[in-house]
Order: sequence, then structure tokens, then C-alpha cells
Amino acid sequence: MKKFFLAALTAMALCSYGYAQDDDDEYEDDAPAAPAAPAAAPASEPAPAAAPAASGAGFMGISLDIQETFGAALPTFFLNFKLAPNMELYAILGLYHHGETSAESKATGGETDGQDDYTQIDLGVGFDFVAAQMLLPVSLGGELILNHIGEDNNRFDLNLLAGFRVNPVANFYLTAKAGLSFMYSSWEDAQADYGRIDFALKTRFVATWFFM
Repeated sequence: MKKFFLAALTAMALCSYGYAQDDDDEYEDDAPAAPAAPAAAPASEPAPAAAPAASGAGFMGISLDIQETFGAALPTFFLNFKLAPNMELYAILGLYHHGETSAESKATGGETDGQDDYTQIDLGVGFDFVAAQMLLPVSLGGELILNHIGEDNNRFDLNLLAGFRVNPVANFYLTAKAGLSFMYSSWEDAQADYGRIDFALKTRFVATWFFM
């Protein structure tokens, strides 16, 4: 009887131990999984390079000689090219057509033509250097111009000019210049060929707009 009782206790003990092991596994399966470690933050991308600030200085522009255009002289235009911040090269164009004068006689009613029509064309090149600024930027430069004034009547101008420049708004300049002009004129008629050298004071008041 004792042997049977001991065998029963041993069997019960083994069953209890096996049940306890099963319970531990069940609890382990039901336990919440540990939270995953946060993913590493992606490496920050380098900030895009800042765009260079616009300099506001154009390369090509147009100019108008206000003094000559609205005065009695030949209307003159310029096409400017900026070679450097302080150096400019410009082409010069002037155009003026003088029409033929006609007259009607009050006494006879007849008409006559003056045959005095001609076209004046100016073509040239100029150079400006903006020197060190004092009160205002100082402009130093020169111009070489061919003036065709009707048939067989030509004049070459050499202008040496200096002045001051102001910049009231971006890409727009006003320049006042004065200096000397040396002029060689040549013409001919049925009797002879003629030539003459003159010199005079020369002034310019120019408005320039750099649009490119």
C-alpha cells in the first residue's frame, strides 16, 4: 500500500511540475513584445547653396543724348556694352534727313525747288572709363565719329570728354560730360577739293539704360 501511495504522489508531483512549465510558456507567449528600437534618424541633407545675389549690373544697354536729341543738333543714340564694372564700349548712331525746300512765287504762281536736300549720318565708336569715385563717379573717355553730310561732304570728329555719372535707380545712369572736339572736314566742288580742321568745346548729357 505504501508503495502505491508513494507512486501516486510521485506521479502527481511530476504532473504538477509539467503543468507549471506549460503555464510559464503560455505566459511567455502572451507577454507583449518589447518595443522595437526607434529607427535611426536619416542623416540631414546639406542645405542647398544660396543663390548668388543679383548684381543689378547689365551687360548691354541703350543711351540717348538728351541735349542733342531735344536741341538743334543731330539726334544721337548709343548702344552700350559693359566690358567691366568700370569700362564701357559704345557704338554711336545719328540720323537726320534735310528735305528739299520748295517755293511758290506769289507774283507769278510758279514753283521752284531748292535742290538743297541731304541726309546726315553719324557712325562712330566711344569708350568710357569710370575712375575712382570722389563726390560722384568720374567718367573719362573719347569718341571717334564719321559724319557724312550729303554728297562729297564728310567730317571726322575726335571727342575727348570727362564728366560725372549718377545712378538714380538700378541699371539706369545719367552722365554729364564736357571736353574738346577736333573736327576735320572735307568736301569738293567742280573747282577743287577742300579740307579744314576745327576745334570746339563739346558737351553731352546722356541717359543710359542697361536692359540685358
